[in-house]
Parts: sequence; structure tokens; C-alpha cells
Amino acid sequence: MSTEKMRTFIIRFVFYCIILALIFIVLKYVVPILLPFMVGFLIAFFLKPLINKISEKTHKKRRLVAILTLIVFYILLTTLLIVLGSRAVIFLREAFKMLPNLYSNVIDPALTSIQNMLLDFLEGFDESTRDVIASIGESMNDGLGNLIAAISSAALTIATNAASSLPAFLVSFLITIISSFFCVVDYYKITAFIVRLIPPRGKEVLFKIKEHGIDVLLKFAKAYAILMFLTFVEVSIGLSLLGIDYAILIAAGTAIVDILPVLGTGTILIPWGVVNLLLGNFPLGIGLLVLYAIITIVRQTLEPRVVGNQIGLYPLVTLMCMFVGSYLFGIVGLFGVPIAVTIMVQLHRSGDL
Repeated sequence: MSTEKMRTFIIRFVFYCIILALIFIVLKYVVPILLPFMVGFLIAFFLKPLINKISEKTHKKRRLVAILTLIVFYILLTTLLIVLGSRAVIFLREAFKMLPNLYSNVIDPALTSIQNMLLDFLEGFDESTRDVIASIGESMNDGLGNLIAAISSAALTIATNAASSLPAFLVSFLITIISSFFCVVDYYKITAFIVRLIPPRGKEVLFKIKEHGIDVLLKFAKAYAILMFLTFVEVSIGLSLLGIDYAILIAAGTAIVDILPVLGTGTILIPWGVVNLLLGNFPLGIGLLVLYAIITIVRQTLEPRVVGNQIGLYPLVTLMCMFVGSYLFGIVGLFGVPIAVTIMVQLHRSGDL
């Protein structure tokens, strides 16, 4: 490699390292601080076509249409949040109320039954072996009791943390509402002011980022829609073969949960399968766990490939971006880092970066 080529390579390497460092700093420190204002601007951005269309059709001033449209948007959003939130609170409250009864009425009798079955099976063995089996059963009972207590304690901790963070959330939500009103009313003034602050070359790159960013977001949404559909089909077929009622409805809920990286299908299928095993319903319990294993294997195999094919990244690179993003920034990084890297790659391919 010649000295000139090496110098060019080093310069490009340092350049991309600086860009990645800036992206990290922005995502890690700047975005959380400015998030209410960014969300307000994004709301204005996505409502802009609807506002412009209504203003043109009704021949009303854009400012009035923007305010009314945003009011309707927040009414619908607040109604949806209240309905979903109240349903979630009721479900969680009932679920945690049922945990002690579930343990005492279902899990403990099932474990005792399993222990008795083992003791009957080992009736021909010596007394010391039977004592070991009995002690193992008692240990399992104690362990599950401690697990139930730990789950209840963790739930209480989560509820306490949520309650303590509620005032900060309400303040952020209020700031988001106020900023979104300013943004929808004076959207073009704000964007024109921002554009004036950017040098000509930066404007060109910014518009290219906007163009590629929207395209990447649409492809990303398409990729995860494909994955959700595959999960829906797998769960529908699996539950139907296992003879479960409302298989399609349960599959739809499972597919929605599966798209969330913190939860996934295991949140539903693993406890369901384990409870059936404890109750002695071994075919259904084993079937649910096998179904979970199949879905997990298919998801882990196809996700990098499907997402990579849609957004134009090599599957291994996509997997690395998703892992690093989730490790550094959580759920935001899981989606944000692959999108950011894809936009950079597309800008580089088009010669704009």
C-alpha cells in the first residue's frame, strides 16, 4: 500500500470514528435532555401533510387547522393511553393477586404430586435414596416459595419506581405538548431558521439524511412487519395443533409482544408451558416449550437476514449493530443504531458523505 493510500485510509478511518463518537454522544447525552422537544417536532413533522391537506381543502388558515388537528391528536392519544393503561393496571393487579393462590392451590399440589410419583417409582430403592428425593422436593418447594416472594417484591419495587418517576414523566409530557403546539403552528419558520444556521454543504447532507432516513424507516417497519407475521403464523399453527381455543387471538397478542426485545414470546409461552408441566399436563407443556424453541430459532436466524435485506446491510453487520445498540442504548439503540449506520452507508454509496 502506497503512502498516499495509507494516508487516505487513516483519514477516512478517523473521520468515521469521529462520526460514530458524535452519534454516541448525541444518543447517550443530548437526546435524553432534548427528547420532549424532539418528540414535539416529530409530531409536527408527521402531522404536517395532514394539516396542509385539510387547510387546502377547507381554505382555512393553516395556524387554525394546525391547532385543531393537534388538539384532536392529543384527545385521541390521551383516550388510547387511558384505556390501555387502565386495562394494563387491572390485569397486573389481578395477576399479582393470583400469584400466592396460584402457588398454594396449583404449583404446590403439583410439586407434591410429582414428588409422590417419584417416591412411588423409587419404592424399591433404599430409605436413604428416598430421603434424598424427599429433601430435593422440599428444596424445590422452598425455592418456588422464595421465587414467588421475590417476584412480589420486584413488582412492588417496580411500582414504587414508576410512582416516583411519574412527576418527571408528566413534566416531560407537558413540555412535549407545549413544544408540539409551537412546532405545528410555526413549523416552516422553525425549519427555515434551522436551515439558515447550516452551511450549504451541510444543508445538502441534511436533506440527503432526511431522504434516506425516511426510506430506511419504512424498510425497517416492513422488515419487522414480516417478522411479526412469521411469529403470528407459527404461533397460530402451533396452538391450533395443540388444541388451544382462540389460537389466532393469542397468536396476534404474542406476535405484538415478540417485537419487544425485553419481552418476546418467552414471556407468554414459557410460563404457560411450565405451569402445564407442573399441573401434569405434559403434552401441552412440552408442546408450548417446543413451540417457543422453534420460534426463537427462526427469529434469531431470520431477524438479521430479513432486516439486513430490507435496509441494505450485511446480516452479520445488522446483528452487530442491533447488539451494540441494545447494549449501549437499550431498546432505542436496538432500532436506532442499525438505522443510523444504514443512513451513513447509503450516504457513502451515493457520494454524499
